[in-house]
Amino acid sequence: MKIVVSFVTVFIISFLLIFKLVYNGNKQEPEGEKIGFFMVIFVTVMLALLPTAAVGLMLFLLLGSANAVNMIFSLNLSVDQLVVLAICFLVYSFIIESIIEIIVKYILGENVFYHSTVLLIRIGVFYVIGKGIGLNPKVSFFIAAGVAIMILLIETLYNWREKINKRI
Repeated sequence: MKIVVSFVTVFIISFLLIFKLVYNGNKQEPEGEKIGFFMVIFVTVMLALLPTAAVGLMLFLLLGSANAVNMIFSLNLSVDQLVVLAICFLVYSFIIESIIEIIVKYILGENVFYHSTVLLIRIGVFYVIGKGIGLNPKVSFFIAAGVAIMILLIETLYNWREKINKRI
């Protein structure tokens, strides 16, 4: 249920922001090129599905990573706890992590120390999030380290793929 609420929230926010953009753009069109109100709503719904799908994909990626760590280490977390963790990790990733990455990249440059520092910061933040939702320290650490390492692996594979595509 929490996943559905998250998707609906993202969709509503996207819909409202995109509706304002499409509606104002349509008002500025010449009279012969304006589309009707229901067509504006249809276009807005279609456009709002894109950010909702992107956030959903990232949420399921984090949920899958947390679930994999849960199964590997037999942590016995409930699905509700995993969903709350994934949502909190996603919120952190969108809001705070970008700022932290920019600061660390400015200080260290982009090298092994940068990636190591970002990994350690992620583990620390994910650990605090786990403790915040009531996990015991051991479980919180394993989830934090496991999910942070999986994110690092995904980012590394993506960067390698981009480098290979640049060579071609």
